Amino acid sequence: MRNRLVPLLLMVAAAVGCTGGAERQKQVEATLQRTLAAQARPPYVTTDAEGKKLWKLTQQFYERRSHAPAWIKGTKPLPRISELIAALQTAADEGLDPQLYNVALLEQRRQEASKGLLTKKGFEPQEAGALDVWLTYLYMKYASDLADGLSDLAHADPKWQIKPEKFDPAGRLESALRENKVGASLAELMPDNPQYQALRKMLLEFRAQAVKGGWPAVPAQARLKPGQRSPVAATIAHRLATSGDFTGTVPAANNAVYTSDLQEALKRFQRRHGLADDGIITAAVTAEMNVPVDQRIRQIELNLERWRWLPRDLGERHIIVNIPEYRLEVWDRGQVPVSMRVVVGKQDTQTPIFSDEMTHVVFSPYWNVPSTIAQGETLPEIMKDPGFLARANMEVLDRNGQPIDPSTIDVADPASYRFRQRPGAQNSLGLVKFMFPNQFNVYLHDTPTDSLFARVSRSFSHGCVRLENPLALAEYVLRDQQGWTREKIEEAMHAEEERTVKLKKAIPVYLGYWTARVSSDGVMQFRKDVYGIDSRLAALLADRLSRLRKSAAAAASAMNRPAGVVNRSSTD
Repeated sequence: MRNRLVPLLLMVAAAVGCTGGAERQKQVEATLQRTLAAQARPPYVTTDAEGKKLWKLTQQFYERRSHAPAWIKGTKPLPRISELIAALQTAADEGLDPQLYNVALLEQRRQEASKGLLTKKGFEPQEAGALDVWLTYLYMKYASDLADGLSDLAHADPKWQIKPEKFDPAGRLESALRENKVGASLAELMPDNPQYQALRKMLLEFRAQAVKGGWPAVPAQARLKPGQRSPVAATIAHRLATSGDFTGTVPAANNAVYTSDLQEALKRFQRRHGLADDGIITAAVTAEMNVPVDQRIRQIELNLERWRWLPRDLGERHIIVNIPEYRLEVWDRGQVPVSMRVVVGKQDTQTPIFSDEMTHVVFSPYWNVPSTIAQGETLPEIMKDPGFLARANMEVLDRNGQPIDPSTIDVADPASYRFRQRPGAQNSLGLVKFMFPNQFNVYLHDTPTDSLFARVSRSFSHGCVRLENPLALAEYVLRDQQGWTREKIEEAMHAEEERTVKLKKAIPVYLGYWTARVSSDGVMQFRKDVYGIDSRLAALLADRLSRLRKSAAAAASAMNRPAGVVNRSSTD
């Protein structure tokens, strides 16, 4: 009897669905249109510029499809809803908060709408129209967050001048629906840059460590010398083992020895955190050891966000300067053939964060002294010491660029002159400079003061980037240009006669800022926030997240009310 009853029930259900389907579809579309046309926007739409932009795109999206639902057929959820929910559930893996997208509520409503046999299967018509609009907005919101960062924070930070690519979230959604690949269309937006992917993996590892309780605290006053016995040695061994720096056996707490193996582990820890790798326990070392794992997780999340601000295609070959790490790396098809230490700008003359293309190399360059340096440093030196220009191998040029007698300078009219240092070993730019013309007049160059590269903190320049090994970089960028052997390059560097060589193919250069990064050898690196950019971004992010969470909570509350009940509250 039961076997004969089931087909009969299904036939009845189908008949009921047919008779009421057309009317219910009209109700869904009517609710959808009312939602889009209402003077008060839904509570999930934030009142910032991005919220307004996404809401306008949502309205235009439905206008183009004559207000037909995109996620619901009749009142039943289409499989693409499950794809969207599955994608949103991975937001945490990208360092984003799934709560911003109401993942738990969406999954609950989807499951509720999918239950039943003869019961009214699906969403209520009024609920279905409003929900369809919300899902469209959520897709575009998450897609935008993946494509160019959370709520367009890149534009909120005036220090970050690397321009993101233009992104069309509505076009992305239309393509995803047409090709039936909602989940894949979102996954494709995640940066496939190996550094982003490596940092993303580290985020999962650090979260796993947080679940285990993080790492043990080291007494701030701890001081140890090699071979010394102390209970603190065991604590340090435990701390270094927890972060993977020490792979030996953690000694017993009582009277453990600070062994050479433990000292080498500490040196690794010091290098990873930008400290002098002397193996000595100092206040700076214990301070880094005692940074909580939750703080490191937030630091990684901040830096993942910055990677999303970059263009997806950085170039098959490109150069990255990481300012907090004082390091330059050449990336070529996923490999790093050239890497070196650099000196960056001081706190009051910071190296700008931007990108451009290296187009030429200048050997034995002149240094045209910037007007700020000329008036603030060069002229005062001349006034104190008339022999300064001769010793510095500098010359004075008039408004027409012609050399003049330094003794004729009118110090009351400094703007009438330009100072230029001749090519040579004394030149402040060293023996070669690498040009990527930009509004900041910043470039990469050699330096006669090599001693600075031995320092741990290397922010000493007026904004340009000084290179530890300019010869290696010159060899690389000229490697596909006939005749430019190492010997030819060295000859041009020491010729004391300026010569410009144009590159056959421009190379993208990115001067970026990452305080948490995975180096090319797979080692997790943390650095100090030398320009305070992490602090500013953290404040911006906290404020934005707070408002977004309020919007998400208001949206969840609205969607849990009986169908047709609307309450717009100020959430942003």
